[in-house]
Amino acid sequence: MMARFYPYYVVACLMLASALSFLDRLVLALLIDPIRADLGLTDTEVSLLAGAAFASCYVAFAFVFGRWVDVRGRRNAVVVGISLWSLATAACGLAGNFGKMFVARAAVGVGEASLNPAAYSMIADYFPLRKRGVGMAIYACGASIGGGLAILLGGMVVQWAMTTEPCLPLMCHAAPWQVVFVVVGLPGLLVAALFALTVHEPVRRYAASESALPPSYREVWGHVRSNGSVFALMFGGYALLGVSGYAFAVWGPAYFMRLHALSPADVGILFGVGYGGFGTLGVLLGGVICDRLRRVDAPVLVTLGAIVLQAPLFIGAYLAGSAMLAMLLFVAGMCAASMVAGMQAAMVQSLSINRMRGMMAAMYGAVVTIAGLGIAPTATALLSDHVFGGPTGIGKALAVTSAAALGLAMILILAGRSRAAALARRLQGEPA
Repeated sequence: MMARFYPYYVVACLMLASALSFLDRLVLALLIDPIRADLGLTDTEVSLLAGAAFASCYVAFAFVFGRWVDVRGRRNAVVVGISLWSLATAACGLAGNFGKMFVARAAVGVGEASLNPAAYSMIADYFPLRKRGVGMAIYACGASIGGGLAILLGGMVVQWAMTTEPCLPLMCHAAPWQVVFVVVGLPGLLVAALFALTVHEPVRRYAASESALPPSYREVWGHVRSNGSVFALMFGGYALLGVSGYAFAVWGPAYFMRLHALSPADVGILFGVGYGGFGTLGVLLGGVICDRLRRVDAPVLVTLGAIVLQAPLFIGAYLAGSAMLAMLLFVAGMCAASMVAGMQAAMVQSLSINRMRGMMAAMYGAVVTIAGLGIAPTATALLSDHVFGGPTGIGKALAVTSAAALGLAMILILAGRSRAAALARRLQGEPA
């Protein structure tokens, strides 16, 4: 009986790690204006901390961890990654200038690069194909729960720090935003210990015709190159979805505080409900629909439906003059957008040979992170600074970024749908 439910325990632990990673990744979004004021930065400079600093190292080390996952134990990769990004998040609270903050944010990216390659590979081995959609959806809930907690807890901690002026050890004169980074970062070490002590390495599942030897870089690249049009269209389309999502994840809190006069605590409640509540509902709904469709292209079909639903909701939220209307549209948009969360992992798995899933997940993560965190925050900030009149133009900048990204994503994914389905069938040994 315990063995039957153990895979769900493992995916719950991975979900917790994912929630923690998004908490540490996105909490900076709530602190943009205090950091700007204390360090004397522009929106564009803050966007580099939120995006480029993290994304550059995330991308570089995703391949290091992807190779580790395909060759060595996946559990230990997760333990090392959680420990590193937790310490790096706390180090952000000790940074006193742009350069030190940039280095600390880069270290967060190094640690978080470990998680997706390891999780995608472990879940694929713990769950058979017919149950994998729900397994990946449970894991993907970490993003929605973590995103919600990042803002909800961050808002509570900021409010607490501003009103009580706490004196942490060695940080008696720290600014409230510095306290936030330390308070949300260090508990991750406990999650790393839980993972190390209770999670076991799964046995790898190989297809009958598949070698059990770890793949070389040449083999991985050969698989990608021989199916180049599939990966260009599908990875490109999903990366553009990341542009829309990360633009709001970074600038959404600032939008509501600047244009609708919400306090950090109010934004915390809104994002807690949006990400953690309706976002999680959307993730699970997407997983259930995917499994019910029982089609090899089910993840792509769910994704296309989610794009159609979320585009008008988010664009309307960014342009709404009423705070209440903006909040309602945002919450509905988060539910629709979050349906994609588990689908992207299922898509990567369906297009990957088992023994190279770690490297393929790393490659996918690199593409999405470059677009989502490396480009989206800075592109949105540049539009706000230079096209829409400065900080108060952030809503219009978000609307333009999302409209362009979601429209292009729809075009690319539609173009790649049939080719991706044919490749997935071929890898499963079915007629294309």
